[in-house]
Amino acid sequence: MKILIVDDDPIIILSCRRILEAEKHELRVANTVDEGESILSEESFDLMITDIKMPGADGFEMIRRARKARPEMPVLVMTGYLMQETIDEGSSLGVTDYIAKPFTPDELLRAIEGV
Repeated sequence: MKILIVDDDPIIILSCRRILEAEKHELRVANTVDEGESILSEESFDLMITDIKMPGADGFEMIRRARKARPEMPVLVMTGYLMQETIDEGSSLGVTDYIAKPFTPDELLRAIEGV
């Protein structure tokens, strides 16, 4: 599966890379919403995984931009702030699933398998 990860935390990115590349997924990483949007304008992905809390534009803005470029692409939100308002806003944007940080490798892989 070809996956775009949008997150500003290098530890999360490293963890995702180790977990997902071990399962033979192809990854691209963006550290900002603008970088994620740029990558999406050039490539197609089977899944986007995004954080919500990032400097500048947040993950919800990333999802809005992704929906314009790739409306059919599933979106998985990973966040340390999984509250009802996050779920509500994500649902209104068509988020496929949520994963709370910190997560285990099995939790991440199960969420991706459910897409």
